[in-house]
Amino acid sequence: MGEVLDFSNISPHIHRLLQEIGRFGEETSQSVYVVGGFVRDVLIRRENLDIDIVVEGDAVDFAHQLAEVWESKVQAHCQFKTATITRLDGLRLDFVTARNETYPSPGALPSVEYGTIVEDLRRRDFSINALAMRLQPDTFGELIDCTDGLQDLQAGCIRVLHERSFIDDPTRIFRAIRYEGRYNFQIAESDQRRMLDTIQQGVLNLISGQRIQNEIDHILSEEAAPQMIKRLGVFDLFGTIHPTWNPSPNFDGLWTTAVQAIKWALTSLPNEPINTRAILWMTLLTDMDSIEIISNRLGLENELCTKLSAQAQLEHDLDALPVSSKPSEVYQLLNPYPIESIIFVLTQPSQPSWRVEKMSNYLTHLRSVQPLVTGDNLIQQGLKPSRAFSDLLWKAFAAQLDGKVSTTQEIYQFLDIEN
Repeated sequence: MGEVLDFSNISPHIHRLLQEIGRFGEETSQSVYVVGGFVRDVLIRRENLDIDIVVEGDAVDFAHQLAEVWESKVQAHCQFKTATITRLDGLRLDFVTARNETYPSPGALPSVEYGTIVEDLRRRDFSINALAMRLQPDTFGELIDCTDGLQDLQAGCIRVLHERSFIDDPTRIFRAIRYEGRYNFQIAESDQRRMLDTIQQGVLNLISGQRIQNEIDHILSEEAAPQMIKRLGVFDLFGTIHPTWNPSPNFDGLWTTAVQAIKWALTSLPNEPINTRAILWMTLLTDMDSIEIISNRLGLENELCTKLSAQAQLEHDLDALPVSSKPSEVYQLLNPYPIESIIFVLTQPSQPSWRVEKMSNYLTHLRSVQPLVTGDNLIQQGLKPSRAFSDLLWKAFAAQLDGKVSTTQEIYQFLDIEN
């Protein structure tokens, strides 16, 4: 009998659910296991609600039957032999058919066929993720470790399962660095050499930008992101992705700025839908000339690319904003820019206090001011639409922003329009 896991650090609710899954597996004559990150984090006493269940059989059919018992929703992906149950309590559980994988060529997506739990574990990225726990009632909690993952976990070692692992799937290079930083572990020296060999062979060029983008997104969501980004630099991953990509040597400072920017926005602009992901990406792409090129390589969506370019442009354009600028001038300069770009630039330590005050006032006040006079109002006053209309409307709104007028009547007087 293998080691039995200690469940004292997980909630009794999760414990009961896993027991229910095990009993249901026994009733339907299917072996079921909880695998991967959940088991890993139970062993090192970290919370993890990312629950993956492997079924030696048809996971889609198993999930549908169990969802009926739980009266829960299920979303199936038959082509991948996977399904997700969303329970009424909000908890999501992923069910995967035990499988074996083969890679037809370096960097390609794998070919999949049914397999056993041992085959399923041996196809995984790292030994610390190739751990499973039995859920059957008579062996509940028993650890399955066919790759010495527990030993590596105890030693703080990130190790792949075979020598072609990084060539088969180069995105594992990013994940190795992410796990190393998250857990303060060390990538095995032999694996570091394999990573360098894989990079030098140009295998990263064989995978899509979208897959690389996904891995960087995962890294940017980690608390230890700065350390991870530095490690990406050690392996020259940015230059490998594209020769023009050279993140700022002041990345730590930019990261601190981004974190402060997000905190400021959440506190000062609680009702604004802030794209925090865009702010984090601004720490990596700061050079105006390379943003578009790298965005195309990674397949970044147009909206994100626009925000990144706007941030770089805004830093340049702010030089034209004098200390004596009026609110209307601040509005006119900042209004074309995405809010995320303004927030990021606002919180940079290099910004003088007077500029921070003006930009903050724009975000918290000026940006939401509505014009007292519109085009319809001018037409009602007998003016005919013309090219001068927009100039007249801006003159009225600027006066309003600058506090020269506070009522519709005062605006008419300011514009010398008889009411």
